[in-house]
Amino acid sequence: MVEGAAVRETAGPSSVMQKAFDLLNVFRNGRVLTLSEVARRAGLPKSTAYRVLGMLVRVGAVEHEGTGYRVAFRMMALGAASPEGAVRHVALPYLLDLHRAVGHTIHLCVLRGPEVVYVEKLYTPRARLFATEVGMALPAHCTSVGKALLAHTDPDLVESTTTGRLRALTAASVRDPALLRRELRRVRQRGVATDVEEAVPGRSCVAMPIVLGGEAVAAVSIGFPTEHGPNDVFVPPLRRTVSSIAKALPGALT
Repeated sequence: MVEGAAVRETAGPSSVMQKAFDLLNVFRNGRVLTLSEVARRAGLPKSTAYRVLGMLVRVGAVEHEGTGYRVAFRMMALGAASPEGAVRHVALPYLLDLHRAVGHTIHLCVLRGPEVVYVEKLYTPRARLFATEVGMALPAHCTSVGKALLAHTDPDLVESTTTGRLRALTAASVRDPALLRRELRRVRQRGVATDVEEAVPGRSCVAMPIVLGGEAVAAVSIGFPTEHGPNDVFVPPLRRTVSSIAKALPGALT
């Protein structure tokens, strides 16, 4: 009780808002979570998580589901109204077709500064060990989707976000900005980006951008175990998928 009182006395509006966003962020994969899970994932005391969840329930952002909590439809509708939500809505049927055709993990991502954010992920149980999830952000230069997007982004922006030695996720990650820029030129020429164990050990990806009006609005990748060999077989179905999505998008974004 004393701890709770101290939080109420010292926590201003910005602090409360930050905690609310921290809590909402733990629901990014759509799962129902218990109070203990929410508190642990948000890094908050259980009493604080309970109080902030109560506030979110009252404003309709979160709702009770059995003994747990879930994001309310109201919040999901707001997400669907965003540009990323519109792209996901249009892309999903094509991503499902691609997933059925290749049988491997499918990602839909957007670029946010030097990172890519995972907007959608489709996978089979045997591919679940691919350590990505919706809402996750990773360094763009370590991923095929990120390189596909960076290759079709304003060069000045790429320059400003890839200065100095680059962060590495694995031993195979590109660390040298000059090497990255050369690779991005190849991606622009070929229209295809790859990563071989640069983001996740034992996993490789091939990706292509969804280009609309000369701008890459998102990218799609196919992720597979590196041991499955060259990615050439995935390029034709991936190319058809991003082309179909690009043709369907204009009506959804107007």
